[in-house]
Amino acid sequence: MPAAKRQSRQPRMRMAAPAPLLDLASRPEAPGADLIAAVLTHADLETRLGPQRVRRSLSPYRAAELREAGRLNASEAARSLDISVIWNEAEAEVVRVVDDAPLRCKTQSSRAWWEDAWEEELWQAPTPRPALRSVKGGRP
Repeated sequence: MPAAKRQSRQPRMRMAAPAPLLDLASRPEAPGADLIAAVLTHADLETRLGPQRVRRSLSPYRAAELREAGRLNASEAARSLDISVIWNEAEAEVVRVVDDAPLRCKTQSSRAWWEDAWEEELWQAPTPRPALRSVKGGRP
């Protein structure tokens, strides 16, 4: 019996990952520990996420109160509205800090994003389709 020929395997070519779109928008700075502690301590909005977890955040009214009391400056008070903390009550620890500032910056970067979404051209009545014609013959 002839010896089986070994076929040389060619290495698989990896597809290069597509290049990300160029995003030149400035990203907001990550929240500091003092700001996270202020949100966690003075939060007045709570959303129960499960039996042990709660999402805590500041309302605009509470942020204004903290600013008037001198506990937050104007930029911290505005920044605190983008931050919410997921708190584990059983372990008494922070699970995650959710920062909505990048999303807010992205939506505000488009000058008239809401108006663009509701252009009249998109919501015009569709053009009528031609009527189907009847075909004679075919199967009985």
